[in-house]
Formats: sequence, structure tokens, C-alpha cells
Amino acid sequence: ATMLILILAANTAYNGFPRLASLLAQDGFLPHQMRVQGDRLAFSNGILILGVCAALLLIVFQGNTHGLIPLYAVGVFLSFTLSQSGMVRHWQDHRRPGWRKALAINLTGAVATGVATVVLTVTKFTHGAWVVIVLIPVLIMMFRKIRWHYRIADWQLALDMYERPKQPPPNIMVMPISGVNRAVVM
Repeated sequence: ATMLILILAANTAYNGFPRLASLLAQDGFLPHQMRVQGDRLAFSNGILILGVCAALLLIVFQGNTHGLIPLYAVGVFLSFTLSQSGMVRHWQDHRRPGWRKALAINLTGAVATGVATVVLTVTKFTHGAWVVIVLIPVLIMMFRKIRWHYRIADWQLALDMYERPKQPPPNIMVMPISGVNRAVVM
């Protein structure tokens, strides 16, 4: 049973994380290299990072699957809680026909999975659930730092700070570029 749970977890992670990392990279919260699709139309960088993280977890927990189950359970229930809470917010913002029923269902799911997350975190804290509690703020700080870096880089490359040359350059070249910024103009 443990093996089947871990196989399902790995399959879910390898399907979802690379795509999520790509979306975070599009919004500037992860390095832009995470957006790149490989030869097989998969987000190869996300798959590689996930593989390295999985290997590190196996090394840290010395291959003990029972040590990984609390980590997995808290992570899964936390993501369910966030997902259900996001849907509650969605139904509050977009009041389409039948929105009250959908809101009640998602609110019930958010409360149930939220309670399960708290119970699992408290009862399994010393068995590995503490890793999730420590890792979440670290990841949030990392995402914010990466976004700050990209905002500073965009500000430095903005054309607002650029003065046009008085005369056009003597040689004209045609060069494909992804966008006009200060690095391209200079």
C-alpha cells in the first residue's frame, strides 16, 4: 500500500510540478529556464529539479518510506486546502448560476482538508511534517527574491532611461530579437 501511494505521488508530482514551475517562471517567480520545453515537449528543467529533490529526500530520510509519508500527507492536504480555498474565492468573485452550491461544496472541502492538514501537522510534526513547515517560508522568500531580481533587471533594461543617439548608426543590420530593451539598443 505504501509503495502504491508513493508511485501515485511520484506520478502526480512529475506530471504537475514541471507545468507549475513553468507557470511560476512566466510570472517571474522562478528562473526563466523553467519555461523551456525540451525535445519531447516536456518541461525538462522542472523534471530534472524534481528528480534531484527526490534523490535528496531519499538520502536525507535514508530511503525510509515511512519517514516520507508524513511529509507527503501534509503536502497533499495543504495543496488540497489551498486549491479548495482558491475555488471559494473564485465563486465569491464570479457569481454565475449555481455559484452558491459550488461555493458551499468548495468551502466544505477547504474546511475538511484544512482540519486534516492541521491534525496531520500536529500529530506527525516530529516524524517529518516539520520539513513542510520550514520549507514553505523558505520557498516563499526564494520566490520573492527571484521576482525582485527580474523586476530590477527589467527596470535596468527599460528604455525609459535611454537617450536616443543624435544620428542613426552608419551600418544598418537586421537582427531577430525577442523584444526591444536597453541591451538591444546599445
